[in-house]
Amino acid sequence: MSLLSNALSRDRNNFDLVRLIAAVTVVYAHSFVVQLPDGHEDPVAVLLGYDYTGSLGVFAFFLLSGLLVTASFDRQRSASRFVLLRASRIWPAVAAASLFAIFLMGPLVTTLPLDKYFSSFQTWSNLDSFSTIVFGRRMQLPGVFDHNRQPYAIFGPLWTLPIEVRYYGVVLITGMLGLLKSRRAIFGAVLLGTIPFLVYPHFEPHFYVTLRNLAHKPGGYGFFPEPVFMAGMLLYAFRDRVHISGWTCVALWCAFLVLRGTPLEYGLFYLAFGYAVLWIGTAALLHRFAPRNDYSFGIYIYGFALQQVIACFWPHLDHMSAFLLTLPFVFACAWVSWHCVEKPALDWTRHRLARSPARSRGTTRPSDTVAEVAPR
Repeated sequence: MSLLSNALSRDRNNFDLVRLIAAVTVVYAHSFVVQLPDGHEDPVAVLLGYDYTGSLGVFAFFLLSGLLVTASFDRQRSASRFVLLRASRIWPAVAAASLFAIFLMGPLVTTLPLDKYFSSFQTWSNLDSFSTIVFGRRMQLPGVFDHNRQPYAIFGPLWTLPIEVRYYGVVLITGMLGLLKSRRAIFGAVLLGTIPFLVYPHFEPHFYVTLRNLAHKPGGYGFFPEPVFMAGMLLYAFRDRVHISGWTCVALWCAFLVLRGTPLEYGLFYLAFGYAVLWIGTAALLHRFAPRNDYSFGIYIYGFALQQVIACFWPHLDHMSAFLLTLPFVFACAWVSWHCVEKPALDWTRHRLARSPARSRGTTRPSDTVAEVAPR
């Protein structure tokens, strides 16, 4: 048994392992969505009936983000550092992915002549990665995947990025208001965080807001990602009281199995799932399997796009074969993304921040960036 607070340093947790597993499960789940039906269904969807494998991967990302991004601001106590580190974690990777789509993937699969492809305004509009990250603009390329089961979709999972960014904003604003300094104050931060959850912004054809219809969940999801992020914030508030034990994890899953079919099933499942995420992320016996590099964001970004390429050429391939065929290419793109884009961008930002006057005055600590996580 261990305290959650003891696992918030990078060398004491397996959170990169959790993110890696979550990213791969998202890719696996999308194999059922991208390929033509082959008679098989997502196993989690079959077992539960109200959720599926991909959504659970996303929930794992959001739970860890709520926990670790809150810890990151609390350690730094600097709005500028927080914003710069968050931007350097997201923007370079998405910008590089847009270049990959425009110049490599698009010319390979477009049904248009290359001169028309490169002369189309739609092609070059995808350089606006800021709108993708903040406003949820979907990247589309002319003639690309127009005959696929998921037509025109390139980086489908990036619909979660604007949600993540909004809750970075929640952490930033509540942190600047001093609401991340105590357990009671973080409750106030979470209450403020319900506002961007309940009030839904629209950006097309013009900006307007509406109250969220809670009956309309994301496709295939049994729950919303935003409350999961806020649950992570609350976990940080109670980090000194949350004990992580394998036996407790087993007990929660047993309770879920015993109470299946009762009104308690739904809540018990998400409680057991969230606790299992924390146990995998903190279990000492799994520490040897934790990767040294965080490839999860690259897998999350490129997985769907490469699955679309496979579906473009082999639409009748069964979902498991398509998944296994795509996986090496996904890991290759994730490796390049991490080592050539994401890590250099983070290292450059940290180096610049380390040279700032605030650092020399000792207002931050060397452990400030241990909670950096990829947005999901």
